[in-house]
Amino acid sequence: MRISSTFSSIRVAPALVFLVCSVCAAQSPTYSGVWKLNAEKSHWGQGTKPGSVVVVIDYRDGGMNYHGAVTYSSEDTRTFEFTGAFDGKQYRVSRSFGDGYITLRRVDANTFDSVFQSDNGLYTETARTTISRDGRTLTRKLTVRTADGTQSCYEVYDRR
Repeated sequence: MRISSTFSSIRVAPALVFLVCSVCAAQSPTYSGVWKLNAEKSHWGQGTKPGSVVVVIDYRDGGMNYHGAVTYSSEDTRTFEFTGAFDGKQYRVSRSFGDGYITLRRVDANTFDSVFQSDNGLYTETARTTISRDGRTLTRKLTVRTADGTQSCYEVYDRR
């Protein structure tokens, strides 16, 4: 009887390990945390490179509060803040480009898209934000359209 129960345990153990690993793999990392711009891995094309960006995200129940500060070498630090949900609805926001609306849509467990449109219609920013599977890196691919043309950039943030 002892050999039989040991043999059964040996067969069940791999199944339990597989089940635990599957559950853990299915859980996506959280956006919540403090994120610092990794300027060496980021690219701004024709755009101005910031000296520092720190973003704090509090992600809960399909929504988020997103705030932080950006510093350029030629100006003082600017702060920003946004609160909204991944529901495709418009949320009011004030940006350095003016007031407008932003919408968020979930793409998958690790990715969401956002679109900001200024009230005057002269400024549009689309972004795809992705968190790495290990939860350590956040990337944002942005396209900005203004009356002067279109610019794209790629930002990489490391979790602090």
